Parts: sequence; structure tokens; C-alpha cells
Amino acid sequence: MMSNRMWASALAAALLAVAGITLTPSTGAAWPLWRTGRGSAQPAPSAPDTSAHRLPPGYQPGYVERDLSGPRMGFTAALGDGAVYRTLRENDMGRLVSQFGWQFEHQVVPLGRGPQLITEAIPLIGGVEYGKFIPSLTLALGARSRSGYEIGMGPSFTAVNAAGGSSVGLVFAVGKTLDYSGVCIPINFAIATNPKGTRFTLLVGYSIPRVAR
Repeated sequence: MMSNRMWASALAAALLAVAGITLTPSTGAAWPLWRTGRGSAQPAPSAPDTSAHRLPPGYQPGYVERDLSGPRMGFTAALGDGAVYRTLRENDMGRLVSQFGWQFEHQVVPLGRGPQLITEAIPLIGGVEYGKFIPSLTLALGARSRSGYEIGMGPSFTAVNAAGGSSVGLVFAVGKTLDYSGVCIPINFAIATNPKGTRFTLLVGYSIPRVAR
């Protein structure tokens, strides 16, 4: 009786014969040749050539990525007599709350004309002068002109506010970055608003431009 392997080989040969294709191994070749029923030999399919998608040698992009991260400090003021201000008063806090933190900034600088594109993440700790710990995080997308003026917008998350809860708001920010002997001195004004009230924040700090890795 024929073994299972012999039956499988015979069945495969029959199927190839029905399709009009025979497989003939080539001598000294890394891949076999597929031979059609008409007798013409064609090389077996190989991996696609990706050389056309590679960047040419010596290619230089038209932009530079920089890191302008650095420390920030300032204060937040509750505007008006809304829920934000009332919550501050109920928790023995004034209208002004200090802020300390760090700004993580990634910048894309086109080598031609045009504004610089920036993304920012700013974690802050507020209320330390009142013995409070109020963490917040602001994410912003924006643009900065060659002269240092900037504009941005994004969400702001307060993990624990003065009342022990959390809140989310929309931040709109403008600012100016000064150049002090190669050190960047940013001055930013931001307004954060949500249904509970509006807050105004002023932040200053410094950063040393570094090429992003």
C-alpha cells in the first residue's frame, strides 16, 4: 500500500497537471523556476524592490526639529465671581494661585519662510502657598513667528482642584519669546474656560534650544 506521503505527492502532482503547471528546480539558483504548460520558464516571485522608496544619498530635509523644554512659573487668577472663585474662597484660598512646573515643547522649524510649528505639554502644581497640591496638565498645538510671537490652543486637565474634584477646560494662549544671548525667555498669557468659570494664567521661564533626537 502507498504511504500517506506518497498519496500526498501523487495528489499534488495531479493538481499541478490539471492546472498546466509543472515545478522544475533550477540548478545553482537560490529560487526554483516555475514552468508553465507551454514550456516557458519564469522566475519564482521574489520580495518587492523597495529601493525606489528610499531617500537618496545626501538627502537633506527642509526642516529642523528642536526641543525648547524648560521650567515655568507664574500664577492663575479666577476671573469674575463664578464657581471657580467661590470654590477658592470656600477652601481658604485667594483669587490668585501660584503655579510651578515644566513645559515640554517640541518645535519644527522650516528652513524656508513660514512660522515654526510647536506642540506643548505643561504639567503644573498650584496652590503651594496655601498648603494645597493642585496638579494640572495642559496640551497645546500652535505656531510661532520668526520674531517670537506665538499662538496656541488645546485642552487643560485639572486632576485635583481646590474642592478635591477634577475639571476639564479649553485653553487659548498667546505669547512672546525673547532671545537673551541664545537663551529663550518665553512669556505666555492663557485663558482657560469651562462651564464653572474662567481662569487667567501668566507663565514665564526659560529654555535652551536643543536639536531634537
